[in-house]
Amino acid sequence: MAPSAPPSLSARLARQGLLAAAKRGVPAGRLCQDVGLRWEDLDDPEARIPYAVLDDILERAVALTGDDNLGLHMAGMDVMDAEDPASLVILTSAHLREALERGCRYQRVWGDGERFLVEDTPQGVRMRFTPVGPSWRPAHRHLTEVALAQLAQGVRIFTGAQVRPLRARFVHEAPANLDEHEAVFGCPLEFNAPASDLEFSQADADRPFVHADPLLRAVFEHQARRALERLPVADTLVGRVREQVGRTLAGGDFSFVAVARALRVPPRTLQRQLAAEGYTYAGIVESLRRELSQGYLQRRMSIAEVSFLLGYADPAAFHRAFKRWWRTSPEAFRRARAAGG
Repeated sequence: MAPSAPPSLSARLARQGLLAAAKRGVPAGRLCQDVGLRWEDLDDPEARIPYAVLDDILERAVALTGDDNLGLHMAGMDVMDAEDPASLVILTSAHLREALERGCRYQRVWGDGERFLVEDTPQGVRMRFTPVGPSWRPAHRHLTEVALAQLAQGVRIFTGAQVRPLRARFVHEAPANLDEHEAVFGCPLEFNAPASDLEFSQADADRPFVHADPLLRAVFEHQARRALERLPVADTLVGRVREQVGRTLAGGDFSFVAVARALRVPPRTLQRQLAAEGYTYAGIVESLRRELSQGYLQRRMSIAEVSFLLGYADPAAFHRAFKRWWRTSPEAFRRARAAGG
């Protein structure tokens, strides 16, 4: 197993921020010096930096350039990276819903901390983004806006259609001028919201991607899995909770109190710390079950066995949860995978 390391993210986003600042007259090399980096160190496609360093870069860039919409301008610079296997998995996915699900699955290629979460809604599907860090920083506004703007722009590129989200929500306050936000998102905007996310209609969630290719997607998924295996084990609170739940799902006690006890954290403290990072215990358990369910169903085991491994006392409860996650039954999912779908 790789050694444990502090939470980090790919240097790609730092390069985007530095280049956006350079376009506004601030040399990238100067910004790198300010935060103790060298520009040439960021050329390595596998380079990673601590989250706090990226926050410092973005806040310094805003201060030096006066660019209050730095995140939106970063998003307009680069949507795809040919050396990023997780992005190529998204590009070759069948449609938006599949792309969002796979993006969440391989998001650690981009950065630790499970920043992205896909959720079904009565109208369709939404992607939530939560910046990593114990407390809110000014940089988090720009990180949120670059993430959601890249998604909005990427959907239009990948589908070849002028897809407009149903709405865009942001936890931060509204900037003084919303003209650029309205142009980028093209939908109702909500600020001071309980979460930052982008929601799409059911029809747009199922809209086919122009570069969909199951064979290439499988190749890129293999590369993305290899990239994940090379990463150090991230020492994050969410990661430790997931690890403990994973150990006890099958036949053990994975109640919130039991997990808090195993982590030697008072339950109220654990709940407060998870909430500060934008997570709930129930959401972590459901996300892990959803992720594991696909792999288990591709093995030669009964639905009852899969249900037990995921910690369900009743296979019917697993069946209902699976249909909610994937809009199909476990049996139909298994048949489709066996047929190569």
